[in-house]
Amino acid sequence: MRILYFFLTTPFYVLGKVFIFFNLDNSNNDFLKCCNYLENLDILLDDEIIKILYLAEDHRSNFHYGIDHYAMLRAIYFTHVRKEFQGASTVAQQFVRVITGRYERTLFRKLREQLLAVLITYEFNTKIIGTAYLNIAFLGSGMNGLTGYLRRKKIFLDQLDTLEKIKIVSRLKYPEPIKDKERWSFKMKVRVGNIQSKIVKYKSLPTSL
Repeated sequence: MRILYFFLTTPFYVLGKVFIFFNLDNSNNDFLKCCNYLENLDILLDDEIIKILYLAEDHRSNFHYGIDHYAMLRAIYFTHVRKEFQGASTVAQQFVRVITGRYERTLFRKLREQLLAVLITYEFNTKIIGTAYLNIAFLGSGMNGLTGYLRRKKIFLDQLDTLEKIKIVSRLKYPEPIKDKERWSFKMKVRVGNIQSKIVKYKSLPTSL
């Protein structure tokens, strides 16, 4: 499967290089912004939370090169045929989206995001990209990134157990709101349960949660 993903991704890589060379839509500047952040990370996360992140958000990361073509096709089918919205963004794409601050709902923005995700995936490994994403992702009101979460909860990184790491990753989909905490708590419980089920299924982590 990895070979298939490689060939499917090659045109995106070439097009990304064209965007960078001509700095189309300021893409070279954003690429450098991504690279500078990744090269200067000041936080080191353990393998467990990174595995949880990719299992929950991007479980085919070992096969693709920044974009998941299967997820893209599935999302198109569910969104346009079954009228059920489904995302297809990889962790690399989500990192690009946050670091560049580009959230407009257009096909061009999505393509640009995919191109940058492919380019940084060729330059950096999944652990670095995953760590960077967790360090800047919005986890709730007043909790920008894992550092903000730890500061708000008044705990240290090495004090996090497996369940707490699952809850942190669950916040990527359901950031903690200021109001309506009861509804949020229910969604979080379901999300945590789903991730725990994946852990048991893929036997990637300890199952005594």
